[in-house]
Amino acid sequence: MDGLPNRIAEGDIDLADTTLHAMGVTDSGYRGVGWSDRLLDGLRDLPQERRRGLARSLVERHHRLEEASEFRARTLLLAGILAANLPEDPLSAERVEVLDDLGEYHSFWYGEHFSVLVEAELAAGRSLTPAAIAVFRRSGMEYGFPAAPRVRAGEKPTDPVLNVGEKWAERALEEVGPGPDDPWRALLAHTLTATSAKPSAKWDRLARQLAEPLGPELVREKVVSWLALVGVPRTFRVEPVFCKDRNFNEVFDPYNALALRGLAWLLSLLPPHSDAVRALGVLVETSLEKVPGRGPRSAKVAHAGALALGRVDSEPASAELDRLAARVTHKATAKVIATAVEAQATARGPRAR
Repeated sequence: MDGLPNRIAEGDIDLADTTLHAMGVTDSGYRGVGWSDRLLDGLRDLPQERRRGLARSLVERHHRLEEASEFRARTLLLAGILAANLPEDPLSAERVEVLDDLGEYHSFWYGEHFSVLVEAELAAGRSLTPAAIAVFRRSGMEYGFPAAPRVRAGEKPTDPVLNVGEKWAERALEEVGPGPDDPWRALLAHTLTATSAKPSAKWDRLARQLAEPLGPELVREKVVSWLALVGVPRTFRVEPVFCKDRNFNEVFDPYNALALRGLAWLLSLLPPHSDAVRALGVLVETSLEKVPGRGPRSAKVAHAGALALGRVDSEPASAELDRLAARVTHKATAKVIATAVEAQATARGPRAR
């Protein structure tokens, strides 16, 4: 295994084909992924002239292969690795096309090594399309590993702050300034840190600090308008990679779902308002709508909405919780609602109970 990079660099294209085939094979663990990572690291470390020679050979091979060939895709991958820091940039147009097409999918498996192509794009001074960035983010969340561990400057791209493809997120992006210092962008970025079952005191404190200069009423108005678009059909559909029908387009984008949880928590920190209460109630119900083969659109978002309602001290919030208690059958969410109803009843005293 350790000698493979040198043998490939010496021009053994047949061995390169064998190696490229092996790169696409993984078992139920991570052995195959780790094996190919070692190979890619070895190729990066080859002397410049040896990399240039093999890159040229791979480019020639790439153009001779059929469009749908599995090896064609992998020669593109290796050519990108071998051409790193070379004046020439072979197959750059082909690389851009592959990454643009990637934006049409929901996610990909790490063993595909698309991160290598991204690294080459960044080195060339270009960036990914927003749709492709969304694919990388979803892939990391879907399969539980860093989707782009080798993309040094773009491992965690921060722009756009939300994934495109959902109407509510695209509306929010239209209303948020592009600069890193935009206060609305900072607030949205904070909502993406809503990864726990409930907000911590630290999370609440920072949310208040970010919302205060924007104006609590304006923040509520914008958030409510964004939440009104949650659950409408996606602005463009994405294709699944492994299963023919997993209904990815009907559930929430998992990356944006984090922001939805944070927005629900945020509303509960603002002065009570009936619009916010209604928005949270609708968010709970929309999130619990069942998708065939997938279950609720997002049980975690529903949990966040119910929890947020329980934190709002107002009669409309209590009434909304009572309404949801009579309608929601999802056990985990129903439990959160019941706990909130009981807590609010206790806070009001024996007469209210």
